[in-house]
Amino acid sequence: MYAQQAAVLCDLTVPPPAIDDSFPHVKLLEQLSESDAKLVKQFLASRTVGTSDCSKPQSSDLSVDIPEYRTDLREALLLLASLKQSKIVLDELLSSSANTESDIIGWDAEVERTEQIKELLNPQLSTLEDPARTRVLKRKLAVRRKKRNWQKRRNLRLAEDRKKLLEDREKRQQEITAWETEWRNRLEQEQVAREELAAKSAILADVRWRKARAKRYLRRFEKTIQLHDQRTVTEETVGGNTDGGNNPEERFQRSIGCLIDEWKKKLSDCVKEEKRLKDELARRSTGNESRRRENRWRKALFGDASASLNRIDRNPVDEFVAVRRTWDAYALPNKPDQPQLVSQGSAVPFGWIKPPEDSLPEWLSYRVNREAKRALNTAS
Repeated sequence: MYAQQAAVLCDLTVPPPAIDDSFPHVKLLEQLSESDAKLVKQFLASRTVGTSDCSKPQSSDLSVDIPEYRTDLREALLLLASLKQSKIVLDELLSSSANTESDIIGWDAEVERTEQIKELLNPQLSTLEDPARTRVLKRKLAVRRKKRNWQKRRNLRLAEDRKKLLEDREKRQQEITAWETEWRNRLEQEQVAREELAAKSAILADVRWRKARAKRYLRRFEKTIQLHDQRTVTEETVGGNTDGGNNPEERFQRSIGCLIDEWKKKLSDCVKEEKRLKDELARRSTGNESRRRENRWRKALFGDASASLNRIDRNPVDEFVAVRRTWDAYALPNKPDQPQLVSQGSAVPFGWIKPPEDSLPEWLSYRVNREAKRALNTAS
């Protein structure tokens, strides 16, 4: 049996067997089909109503155009003005006492013209006074008014934003100008300081040259005295004439003594001048070193050596506290497993952080030796 059914199903030349609707029940299947048909009818009815309602405003929206309505209204106003003029002419003809043939012809022409104007005006007025068209036109005008109000608000907002942007740009330009002026003045001061330092270095070199020349002349004077003494001893041993020789000897001693005193005085002046210039140059170099060290600290703390120059809108105390807390958190890490005593220091110590004894190579640039510290204390 099953083999026969399988053979029938596999045979494509034979139509398939009929569907057995006997299960679950014929009446139940009929009820289900009837309910499905009702649901389909309700859906189609609602869809038809919705589409008809949606299609009505679309057709009316398509038939209403604001520029066209404006043109029709202008033409209707012109026709009304013409009708008013015709009424004035008819009143004049009616009030005139003379009833000539020309007046009758004018009356008939004006009446005909008035009728023509009425025939042209009536359809335009009926079109302009259509309730559906008026309703759609009002809605369109409301949308246009709303859009124009939004555009006005947007333009005002854009104008305010642009004004604010221009003010911010002008403020930044003023800050840049102030910063440039500050740095230009600072560079000019540094240039003047460098020129003064170069001039004083040149003066010191000249003083050292004059000092060396004075020492050289003094050595020459000493050799001259030695040669003179040797010559005097040689003349005495030979047995030369000693009478009347005191005057040249005295003159020589007096002249050589004056020269020695004069050059010793020049040498002492050169020594004093050299000492003064060397002390001043040492003070300047110490001040430059302290300023360079301060700039290095500023760069390490604030990221820029000139961070303290241009602080118009920022609070330097708050910024320093924030940067200092970050620095302390980096330099003194919090170790919960190793409790730290109060005597060893707090989390935010007072003053600069001291490097450890076995410091890293990064701390070498901040090291100050004893000689520089002594010179700094002497200068201060």
